[in-house]
Amino acid sequence: MSWDFSIKITDLAIMLATFAGPIAALRIQKCLERRGALEARQVNIYRTLMLTRAHGLSPAHVESLNAIPIEFYKVRPVITAWKTYLDHLGRDSKVSTWGENRVRLFTDLLYQMAQHLNYDFDRLDLERDFYWPTGHSEIESDQTAIRRGLAALLAGQVALPMEVKQLPADLEMRSLIMTWLQSQVNSSSNPKGEIR
Repeated sequence: MSWDFSIKITDLAIMLATFAGPIAALRIQKCLERRGALEARQVNIYRTLMLTRAHGLSPAHVESLNAIPIEFYKVRPVITAWKTYLDHLGRDSKVSTWGENRVRLFTDLLYQMAQHLNYDFDRLDLERDFYWPTGHSEIESDQTAIRRGLAALLAGQVALPMEVKQLPADLEMRSLIMTWLQSQVNSSSNPKGEIR
């Protein structure tokens, strides 16, 4: 009986596939998992921006905007739209067309993200198809007015107007207040404290 120890190419291919196959499969699996996780994060950012598109000051909205350069790193159309939008946000908001331009640029950002994520939205859908009750606008306006007014009060820029409508009902307290008020009137009419 003689043994044939020669190695054929097919034998080498089988050995290589036996050892390299699981390693390659594992690498491919890890690559697919990373890609899936990246896509899930991108979808989450897009979803948050869509949910908060009428409320641009919400923390979730701002966080999602700030995550775009990380999660859409090599997606050039999205990054370009994001940079243009951020540049606009940094400009003077008192210009009459600022709000319209903000909506247009934000819609462009959402559109570029939708294209990358294979969502079939057109620009008009993204700009107009959302629900924002009037009550939310009123609450937001009221909160802004209260916050600004309180800040001005605490900074000493404004004072609270006060008016006494009625003195306390307690007769003894009323008598003490009247005595004190009379002494104030007398001292202001006699500033040097001269005895009369």
